[in-house]
Amino acid sequence: MTDRPKIAALYAEHASPESIRIEIKKARAARDRWQRHVEGLARLLDTRLGQIDAGTWPPATEEPK
Repeated sequence: MTDRPKIAALYAEHASPESIRIEIKKARAARDRWQRHVEGLARLLDTRLGQIDAGTWPPATEEPK
C-alpha cells in the first residue's frame, strides 16, 4: 500500500476548484478500490477459517506411489 500523497504548498495555494475536485474524485476512487480489496480479504479470511474449522485446510498432500 502506498502512502497518501502530500499536498504541496504550491498546489494548495494555487489550485483551482476544478483541479481540487478532480483530486478528490481520484482519491475517492482509490479509497473505493482499497475498500473492495479489504472486503475481498475479509471474505477470504472467513472462508479459510471455516475450512480450518471443518478440517479441510490445509489440503491433504497426496502420498507418492
